[in-house]
Amino acid sequence: MRPLKLTISAFGPYAGKTVVNYEELGEKGLYLITGDTGAGKTTIFDAITFALYGEASGDNREPSMFRSKYADPETPTEVELTFSYAGKNYTVKRNPEYLRPKTRGEGFTTQSADAELHFPDGRVLTKVRDVDNAIREIMGIDRNQFMQIAMLAQGDFLKLLLASTEDRKAIFRRIFQTGLYQRLQDQLKRDTSELAGKINETNNSLKQYIDGIRAEESDVLSIEAEKAKNGMLLNDEVVALLQKLIEQDRKAESDCKNRRETTEKQIKKLEQELTVLAEQEKTKLELKQKTESLAGETETFEKLKKELEAQEAKKPETEKAADEKSKLEAELPRYDAQDTLAREIGDLKKKSETLKTELEAKTAASKNDSDRIETLKTEQKTLSDAGETKQRLVNNKEKAQNRKNTIEAILKDLKKLDAEKKEYKRLQEQYLQLSAESEKCVSAYEAMHKAFLDEQAGIIADTLEEGKPCPVCGSLSHPCRAKKSESAPGEAQLKSAKADADTAKQKAQQSSEQCSAQKAAVDTHKESIRSQLNTLGFNTAVEDAEKVLTEEAEILSASLAGLTSEINREEKRIARKEILEKEIPQKEKELAELKSRIETMAAEISGLASGIKAKADQFEKEKQQLRFENKAAAENRLRALKEEILRNTEAIEKAEKAVNDSKAKIVELRGVISSLRSRQQEKTEHSKEEAESIREKLLNEQRIIENAAKTVFARLQNNQNTLDNIQARAGDLTQLEKHCAWLKALSDTANGTVRGKEKVMLETYIQMTYFDRIITRANTRLMVMSGGQYELKRQTEAENKKNQIGLDLAVIDHYNGSERSVKTLSGGESFKASLSLALGLSDEIQSSAGGVKLDTMFVDEGFGSLDEESLSQAIKALEGLSDGNRLVGIISHVSELKTRIDKQIVVTKDKTGGSKVSVIY
Repeated sequence: MRPLKLTISAFGPYAGKTVVNYEELGEKGLYLITGDTGAGKTTIFDAITFALYGEASGDNREPSMFRSKYADPETPTEVELTFSYAGKNYTVKRNPEYLRPKTRGEGFTTQSADAELHFPDGRVLTKVRDVDNAIREIMGIDRNQFMQIAMLAQGDFLKLLLASTEDRKAIFRRIFQTGLYQRLQDQLKRDTSELAGKINETNNSLKQYIDGIRAEESDVLSIEAEKAKNGMLLNDEVVALLQKLIEQDRKAESDCKNRRETTEKQIKKLEQELTVLAEQEKTKLELKQKTESLAGETETFEKLKKELEAQEAKKPETEKAADEKSKLEAELPRYDAQDTLAREIGDLKKKSETLKTELEAKTAASKNDSDRIETLKTEQKTLSDAGETKQRLVNNKEKAQNRKNTIEAILKDLKKLDAEKKEYKRLQEQYLQLSAESEKCVSAYEAMHKAFLDEQAGIIADTLEEGKPCPVCGSLSHPCRAKKSESAPGEAQLKSAKADADTAKQKAQQSSEQCSAQKAAVDTHKESIRSQLNTLGFNTAVEDAEKVLTEEAEILSASLAGLTSEINREEKRIARKEILEKEIPQKEKELAELKSRIETMAAEISGLASGIKAKADQFEKEKQQLRFENKAAAENRLRALKEEILRNTEAIEKAEKAVNDSKAKIVELRGVISSLRSRQQEKTEHSKEEAESIREKLLNEQRIIENAAKTVFARLQNNQNTLDNIQARAGDLTQLEKHCAWLKALSDTANGTVRGKEKVMLETYIQMTYFDRIITRANTRLMVMSGGQYELKRQTEAENKKNQIGLDLAVIDHYNGSERSVKTLSGGESFKASLSLALGLSDEIQSSAGGVKLDTMFVDEGFGSLDEESLSQAIKALEGLSDGNRLVGIISHVSELKTRIDKQIVVTKDKTGGSKVSVIY
């Protein structure tokens, strides 16, 4: 990038429009930017940086401070830079945010920050963000990289020369983006700490499991178990101990099982013997009972045989009753036929009487229906005009209702219009109040801003410290500082006042817009109501319309009520007419059907009389042929015969069953008695008392064995679980310890904490590569500027093993062969060394930025500390920078440079205020 033309307007100390034509300085070589202290030498570089990136070259200057306090209010604050890059010319123009006079009316308004970029092909970008992105894309570097490459300020590169390893790490981390290595170091340290914590947790877990080991107190291994719990055994020894305890308990568990099985067999054998003894006592008693039962049942059997013989003697009577029963069952259906015939005769008589009664009623109804039809036809003639009258009334009502609805809508609009007028009046009052407040805030801010600009020099003077460079002239001494008035406002006060003024103006503007919108709404609504009144035929003002419309609406309401009443009356007549049109034909049809029915009924009554006589003759003839008066008497006799037959049959069956059951019992009792006698022959080894005593002793022994087995099982399970957990945890612990060992080694290496080794961190190691290249580039200049006396060297050893090393800097004095710290250099020597280092850093950053090449560079101050020979050497080194097509500008007020450098940009203060620029070439 090479600047071609710089135009500054109302920027910093430059009150009017100032143009710096860099093309007059040529394409390469050195040129001097010189002039009065505080005239604005560094401001030229500020303007270039602002034009490109929208920021100043120094961190202590904000864009809001660029407005010149010497400029006329109408002069705009802006910077325009035309520059070339890769053989193409670009023009960028920017202005910061500042106050300017209003184009209309009095007072000031805020001019927003803006930017525009003109491309070689004629394209133009106008948004600040778009211009920022385009500049970074064209240049290939951002503002910070541009400052490090193109602007070398003495105070900044002297810090780099004298910085410690830690401070230099922070600088290189920002420049070369090595923070990811630092994050890796920190992550390795955190991971190592977490693994150490997990190992500790695993050891604690193993201690808890070991504390749970159980051993029998009388066992010699219980001593070893106590040692394990007290941490006196290794993990492998604990595992071996548990395996021995488990093996012992498994053997004990097997012994308990064998003893339990033997005892259970003995108990089972005794219980079987006791069962036999109990059964023998029970058999003896049962044998006696069964013998007595057999004698009683034999006697009963003889009695039942005699009863069976008596019942069998009644069989002839039963057979006679059965014969009579069969005849009577064959005769019963004839009784049913007689009953059916009697019911039919009764039904016919009832039907005949019902028809006669109905015939009389229908004959009377026929006459009444005929009279009713004639009456309805007479009424129908009076309703012939019902529909025409209703339609006329409906039309009149609809017209009146439409007019009433329109009037009511206008009345509602009148109420809304009143509300809108009240809201308009309120907005007017609000606007007047906000407008007054806005004018008050703007006046206060303008007065404060003027005071702030008038006292800017005094504010800057308050920040100066002896021994530190002035941000305006770079001088380290400040013998005559500007004084600030006691009433001068601070920057924070000014920003607060500006914010208050902007807020007040915005509120007043919003209120004005609301008021205008409300006024337009009121006028539009009023014109709409006037148009509606004219349509209805009212020739009255909008203000008087409410009373006239209300009276008209009342008249229409009364008229609508009367029309509604008449329409309802006509609707009833229409409904009645429609009913009669349907009812009369229906009545006539029903009358014809009724007359036909009367004729049918008369014929049916005559037929019923003939049927009744025929069935009565048949009934009397069949009645004479039956033995009983009716079916009920026949059924009573049949029921008595059935009961007699059943009673005799059941008595015989019962007697036969009783004889057979008794016989079966006798056979069964004889078999049981035989079985009981055979069971009494079985012999036993012990008596009942002996067997019970032995069994009790065995049961006690069984309980002892069970308790011992439970104790062994619980201990075995506990120790087995403990062994499994310890083996699992021990395996985890081994893996964790291995992992932690190599991770800690990696962390110690990356963080430079390996014992007995130099304290070099991974990030520092990476930065050392950059630093070595920077030192190599710097020494090509330092050897020239120091006449071959000095050469920079990176220190490889620390004063002690505790400090971090890798980026400390030493200097080799070739005149005496010594190597010492750069902090021992004198002021002039430090300047030459720091300038060389800054130039080396600039070259390295430019190389790291992807081959970006800037054809211009600025070196700010510091030459005042050099003697004549050193100054010549420094200029010679800087001339080497300008080889090729690089243009190097030196910002300084050292008089010796004026005689050595022909090309100059001279900045002078104007007595009337502001600064001017002239180019000498």
